[in-house]
Amino acid sequence: MLHTIENEFLKLTVNDEGGSMHSLVYKPENEERLWQGEEYWKSRDVVIFPVIGHAAPFEVCGKTYELRSHGLARYTTLSAEKKGEDEICLSFSSDENSLESYPYEFDFSITYKLEKNSLKVSYFVRSKCGTMPFYVGGHPGMRAPGGSAVIEFENEEHPVIYPLEGGAAKLPHLKRFVADKAFFAECKTFQLGSLSGGEIYARTQDGYTYAYKSDCPLFAFWSNEEGGDYVCVEPWWGINDNPAFPRELTLKPFMNFERGQGSTFSYRLTISKD
Repeated sequence: MLHTIENEFLKLTVNDEGGSMHSLVYKPENEERLWQGEEYWKSRDVVIFPVIGHAAPFEVCGKTYELRSHGLARYTTLSAEKKGEDEICLSFSSDENSLESYPYEFDFSITYKLEKNSLKVSYFVRSKCGTMPFYVGGHPGMRAPGGSAVIEFENEEHPVIYPLEGGAAKLPHLKRFVADKAFFAECKTFQLGSLSGGEIYARTQDGYTYAYKSDCPLFAFWSNEEGGDYVCVEPWWGINDNPAFPRELTLKPFMNFERGQGSTFSYRLTISKD
């Protein structure tokens, strides 16, 4: 089922199947800015929890488990509760089925709130069973003609790059780069950590700027190298699984641990046009 919130600048529709964004219209131009799930990527957005990427089988206390790509949330129907004209919260909890592939009891919710021409996305995770390891994050695919955007950083960055197949390398200076099909053909998913926390701008050929702001430890950049007029800038509290990581879930890098108090993670996406 689809649910819509809006304000003067933005109209957001979310899907309770997966809890993800279904449509994001920039009202001053009456233009859809979310990729609409066509040939080169059938999704529009993904709510990532509790693993990132095509995770290999992992272990908890010596027992092996396996999750589908990006975890549980994207394959679950969430309960939706509107908090007003411009805010909605979707939630789900662990059950017998989830415990078979992820042996932790939890409550999870995602809240979307519109603030002028910005969308604030907040994830809430609460453990119901002691210490719980998890990843969480977003995967919005924003429209970008030619599948290309110029990525600029508010601050000059000195990030760490994490290739998909393991290892890490420090980049001495990074202020901007072009995220196009040739770039993604070479690097697949571009994962950057140790960023300053300043805004990240994705500027498209049709005059739009998407500005991302978060204190997340890692941002990923992705688009299908073969086609599709979109670019994903993804705030992650975690990292894409790779063969170099330990199989024990608690030992994987960038792991979060929730101990029952409840933890909130958020990012802000602002849309503007020249």
